[in-house]
Amino acid sequence: MLFGASVLPADDASPAAWITQAWRGAGGTVGALVPNNYRSVLRVAAPDSAIEDWWAAYRDVYTMIAAVGQRHTTRPDTAWFAVWEGHGFGHSITRLAWREPVDDDTRRALEDRREALRVESERHNAVIRAGLLDVPTFDMPDRRHYLLTGPVSAVTLLRYPDSQDAWRNPDLFWPDGGQWFAATDVDFWSVYVGGDDDLIAELADDASTESKIVDLARPLEIED
Repeated sequence: MLFGASVLPADDASPAAWITQAWRGAGGTVGALVPNNYRSVLRVAAPDSAIEDWWAAYRDVYTMIAAVGQRHTTRPDTAWFAVWEGHGFGHSITRLAWREPVDDDTRRALEDRREALRVESERHNAVIRAGLLDVPTFDMPDRRHYLLTGPVSAVTLLRYPDSQDAWRNPDLFWPDGGQWFAATDVDFWSVYVGGDDDLIAELADDASTESKIVDLARPLEIED
């Protein structure tokens, strides 16, 4: 399965139709990222960059959001995950380099190995690209996303199509019924969560990173 064993491609893009109508904010603002029909939006910051296992700590942010979110939906077994197509799945290359000087026989052997790796990478990428054609997509301003489905808890089990050992955070995810909505973007790491007052209060209490309520008109901050 392209994005891991815990999620499947959606049957079609219709579960995302409601959100494409609810992005009404100006470009580059919270209101262009989170649907505008929630009472509050909480910005949950990413972990400090000095943390040694930063990626695991970032996944913990999603674990927390999913744990709280499951208590605020009647359909915890059905959620929707959107992954931006621009992440470049199906374009990875396995590289081989060596330090000169080497003798002619060694160089030929290394060049043959490099060519074999190139051919294998292209074959692997072709399989991924073909599989992605079967995943429905939908558009938001300046972004097109693949749409996947699984339980809310599957947010920490997504995988890169070209590396099944690596976790892939979704760019957007929400439960069936849309009681809340969590979003990030390739240009930053904070997660913006829209929901009712009770959900927002629980998230703020449980967050291990900085969190604060933000206005829909607030500009999205670029984060390296």
